[in-house]
Amino acid sequence: MNRNDDLIINVRSQMHWYQRLTTDVCTAAMWGGWLYLWRPIVSLVAWLHGWGLVMRPASTKVASAAGGIVSMEGLMALVGGACMLMLWSLLPARKIKTHSRVSSVRECAEYFSLPEQEVQAGRATSVCVVHHDSEGRIVRIEARS
Repeated sequence: MNRNDDLIINVRSQMHWYQRLTTDVCTAAMWGGWLYLWRPIVSLVAWLHGWGLVMRPASTKVASAAGGIVSMEGLMALVGGACMLMLWSLLPARKIKTHSRVSSVRECAEYFSLPEQEVQAGRATSVCVVHHDSEGRIVRIEARS
């Protein structure tokens, strides 16, 4: 594979030492957070296999309304996850936009009140200059080359 065909941009060699250190620390922190999120699953699997509690939660236990015991850490994760999902739902959805209908040269000329030959000449050339009046309306299309 040619080095120029690589889709991953790797400019690590061009970064200063403190930039590399910052990215390494951030990467390690993100991986640590990711592994920390898997901690309840690991504890559950260990409990199901009878291995006992591998990791004890550092938080205190709180009695819930249903009579069970829930950790404060679990409540914070539940509320935080719900809040993040609600914020995520507020982001605009990426929908496929419908393409506008392609107008014919005649319709385009009628819409801008221009001669049809000017519009055709402007579309046929690689460079054209569109002249506007003081109010921004198109008054003339000049075809070049």
